[in-house]
Amino acid sequence: MSWLAALTFAVISLSVAAFVSTLVASLEPQPEYPTIMTDTIRVIGGLIAVSAGAFGAILLGYAVVSYLRW
Repeated sequence: MSWLAALTFAVISLSVAAFVSTLVASLEPQPEYPTIMTDTIRVIGGLIAVSAGAFGAILLGYAVVSYLRW
């Protein structure tokens, strides 16, 4: 049953990656903030989305391997 915990965290992590990438994609520059601030938030959000997606993919692979060994 350890594969179930890994699968749960993989789904949560992939959901976070999709949510953050959606937020970053819809980010628009605001006139009261400098453009460097918007660009920085886009870079940070992109890094969070990529790292959450990679972590989710690794956990998903681990869950599949654990399930097939079970």
